[in-house]
Parts: sequence; C-alpha cells; structure tokens
Amino acid sequence: MIKVFKLLPKKVKTLFLIGIILILINVVITMFLPILLSQFLSLIAPSSNEASQTYYIVLFNKVNLFPSNTQAQAITKLIIIVILMIVFGLITSIGSVLITTYAGELSSNHLRNTLFEKYQKLSIKDIAELKTETLITRINDDVAIFWDFLMSASSSLVRAPFFIIVGVVFSFLTDVNLSWAAIGVVPVLVFVLLLIFKLVNPLIKKNRKNLDQITKEVEESIIGSKLIKTYNLEQKQKHKFDLANKRWSSVEIKTFSYFAIGNPAFFAIINLVIVAIYYIAAYNLNDISGDKRQFFATINVFIEYEVLISFGILMLSQFLGILFRAKTSAGRIVEILEKPYDDLNVANGLTLDKSLPTKDFSVEFKDFNFKYYKNSPEYILKNINFKVNGGKTLGIIGPTGSGKTTIGTLIANNLKYTEGSILINDKELNQINSKDLSESLAIVYQESQLFAGTIRSNLLFAKPDATAEEISKALTASCSIDFVYRFDDGLDHPVYQRGKNLSGGQKQRLSIARSLLVNPKILILDDSTSALDNLTTKKLIENIKKYYDCTTIIISQKINSIKHSDEILVINAGEIIAKGKHEQLTKECKWYREIYHNQLEQ
Repeated sequence: MIKVFKLLPKKVKTLFLIGIILILINVVITMFLPILLSQFLSLIAPSSNEASQTYYIVLFNKVNLFPSNTQAQAITKLIIIVILMIVFGLITSIGSVLITTYAGELSSNHLRNTLFEKYQKLSIKDIAELKTETLITRINDDVAIFWDFLMSASSSLVRAPFFIIVGVVFSFLTDVNLSWAAIGVVPVLVFVLLLIFKLVNPLIKKNRKNLDQITKEVEESIIGSKLIKTYNLEQKQKHKFDLANKRWSSVEIKTFSYFAIGNPAFFAIINLVIVAIYYIAAYNLNDISGDKRQFFATINVFIEYEVLISFGILMLSQFLGILFRAKTSAGRIVEILEKPYDDLNVANGLTLDKSLPTKDFSVEFKDFNFKYYKNSPEYILKNINFKVNGGKTLGIIGPTGSGKTTIGTLIANNLKYTEGSILINDKELNQINSKDLSESLAIVYQESQLFAGTIRSNLLFAKPDATAEEISKALTASCSIDFVYRFDDGLDHPVYQRGKNLSGGQKQRLSIARSLLVNPKILILDDSTSALDNLTTKKLIENIKKYYDCTTIIISQKINSIKHSDEILVINAGEIIAKGKHEQLTKECKWYREIYHNQLEQ
C-alpha cells in the first residue's frame, strides 16, 4: 500500500494533505456541536432562580463561556455560534470532498499511465508469462479499487480514529462514571470487527483471481467469435463463462454476507450501551441535588458522543473492508511494477547508419543457443550458425515449434539472449542503439495487428510523415493497391478493431505495406504470407525485390514462399539440419524433399 502511494506525484500527495487538514477541522467542529446543542436544553428548561441568574454556555460541566444577563441573550449567542460552526463545517466538508476526489482521479490517471508504460517495456516473453487477462484486470479493476481506498482513507481513516479517540476523551470530560459504559463496549466491537475480517481476507484474495478468469473468458469469446460460431460452440462458451461467473459470485456473496452480519451486530451493541447509559443516569438521578438541567444536558451530549464513538468504529470497519481489497489490489499493481524485465532498449550503444548501402546490413548468428528461461531444461535453439549477406534473401523453413519464429523475434531484438552472438554489419545486436535498429529493421508477424481507424491511419503508424508516393509504392509492392482502391473511400476506408472487417490476406498485405513504408534495410517476413495464395505470394516477394533494396529473411512453412531465396535454412527441434538452395535441398534433405512433394500434390 505504502509502495503504491509513494509512486504518486508530489502534487497529488499535497492535495491529499490539504483535504485531510480540512477533514480534521470538520471533525473537531462535529465533536463540539453536541456540547453546544445540549446547551439549548439547559437554557430553555425553567429554573427556580431565573431573576438573579447569569447564563453561560458550559463546556464539559466545567468551563463557563459567554456570560449573559438574560436567557434570550444566551440563546441568541448560542444560535449564532452554532450556525457559524455549521456553515464552517459545511465549507470544510465540501472542500475536502472536492480536493480529495480530484487528487484521487489524478492518482488513478498516474497509476494507469505508470502501469501502461511498464506494459510497453515488457518483452513478448514477459507478457506471455503474465497473461493478457490479468494485465487488463490490474490496469482497470485493481487501480479502481485502489482509488476507492484513497477516497476512503482520506475520509474514513481520518474521521474514524478522531471520532473514537476524541469521543472517548470528551466523554470522560463530560462524565467519568458514564464513560466506563462507553469504554466497555469498545473491546466487544473490536472483537466483532477482527473476527469478520479474519473470515473475509482470504475470500477477497481468491476473488481477484476469479475476476481474472472472467476477463479471460470474455476476451476469448470476443476474439474467437468466428471460430465459436463456425463450430456452434456458443453454449459451451456460455457454460464456461457461467462457471467462472458463479465462482466469483458465490465468493462475493459469502464475503458480503459476513459484512452484512457485522452491521446489525454493531447497532445492536450500540443500542444496548444507550440503554445502559439511561439506566445509570436514572439510578444516579436521585443523588443530584439542586438544578438538574445541566444533568439532563450531560446525558443528552453523552449519548451523542456514544453514537459518534460507535459511528467511528463502524466507519473503521467499513474502511478495513476496503483496505483488505485494496491491499490485494496494491500487491498486484506492485507485482507488475517491480517485476524484473528484459530491458532491451539501448540508448547509447553502437550506431547503425541507415544511409549505408544495403550490402553492409548482413545478419549473422554465431555459436548461438537460446532458451526462454534460465532454469528451462531444454534449449529452444541449439548451435545456430548462419550468415545472410546484405541485400540477399534467406528462407527459413521447418515444422511447427521448430524455433523459426524465435529467430525472427531475436533479430528484431524482442528477446534477450546470453549465449552466442547475433551480428548486424558485424555489430552485436544487443549493443546497437534501439532507435537505429528500429529505423533500419522491420518485422511482419503471421498474426496481423491492425488497429481501429482507417487504412491510412494504420499505414502511418510506421511512418507518420509518409508521402502519397511512398504509400502508393508500399501498397503496390505488397499487392494491396487493387483491393484498397476498390473501396469507394480508398485509404480512408474504416478498419475495425483487429481488422475484423478485412480478410486474412488483406490484413497480411496491409501489415507488409506498413512495414515497407519505413524503407527497411532488413525485412523479416515471419509466415506473414500464410493467408495468401501461391501466385500472390510469389508476386509480392518479387515486388519487394523490385521496389526495395533490403536484406530479406522469409520464415515460412510454404516452400513456394522461399524457394527462390539465395539460401534456405531447414530447422527442426531448434537445430539447423540442412542449408542450401532449393534445388540442392530437394536432393540432399529428405525432410525438405518430402514437404516439397506433398505441397506440390496439394
């Protein structure tokens, strides 16, 4: 909790401090009001010696303030003081709410931005390990719960202790004997409070994970809607969601049932204490000699304080309910923010001058081994050695799970490596300035990532200042220009989230066009033509060679996509089992030859 609060900007902390000061002033006013209001009873009630009496406003049965010669004068003074305090209390109350609410919104905004920045730094491996659903829940729901905690802490956590402590002190100043009745109930209330939270704390932790599961089911149902409809899986998905929702609901009902039992228990105890106060007062009434007006006023103010003390304990119990939820959420936020990650950004490393000729942009793997986690028993890539000279084309083929995509991801510097070398123009990849590398290299993955907007806005992600000529060239090279201008609105044709209104082939071609806009010196196509037919794939690769001068690495499961490469690597189980040109491999590599003949038959 403290760690998260420390992350907040100084301005936000200052606003919370101002809000707390206003709340404290309001609490002091609230505590003095019962004493002042009780004075109306002692002033209005008749007295036997009114003619010679001097009227006072009495605090704690001891302090006499504002003497008046007549009852009317005393009542007038009391009314003016009470009204001023009520008005001032209203101002401080409204001010504290406005300031703390504003500070709370700034806090949420800051925490979400901080989490989002951390998400941007996480590697592909980190995101896969954490899982998408929990990242979404943490930035939305957990931050909202922590906001709720800040609002409650700035109000309840400040008011409740003051109501309890000051209420007890004022009670003893008012009447010592009656105060013991109030003090005696505090341990009982605290015991009930602790018992409730011992029961609900594990339930709250459990339900955060249940909420992650609900988010996962919703996300999968939305993303996989086509597959679900194709195979009539609606009922199955609904059943999975119902189970996740029921698990969450049952725990939530159980949690709030404990809280629901607590409130009636509190009020029952409070009412019993009030009965005890009246009993003690009635028992002592005969011992009071003379004017009993102040005694009745004392009983009245004492009950007010008893209610305030009990209200303070109730506020504290409600705050602790929020606290336990926020503690779990804060822990989940801190877990992300403190998570070690592979910092792949290089600010002051080796330069990679994009103005150099393409022949200088060679890519080489030397004695390279790789595994995703240090404690993993097996390597994903083993003893990888190859070099593609600048301006040449390298094809990489292999069965699913052989490590092909990992090679492309490593060249794009999206994974951290420690064993062996990856060299670009004889410079170690993980020592090259990230800005230089991103300007010189582009990678297109099989799963095309398009964002809600237009075709133009998606293309301009890669190069915001791209000219019309550059856009046209990229669309032509990627075989996209025909279908783009078949739309009435052309480049301004809307694209739905994830490109839902485009076919798989259209999405892949637009993704390739976007990467070509940066005019890369190194282009990696990671199975990014899988949705295209053989003729379109062949034309697209020919267009890239025709319009762009770059080192090209084509990763594919289709031999037709790579057979014209200058060299082809065959990878199986993370190892290079063969390399050479297409004709050579059809003769010398049994696996390559079998795949080639199978694909020819298809």
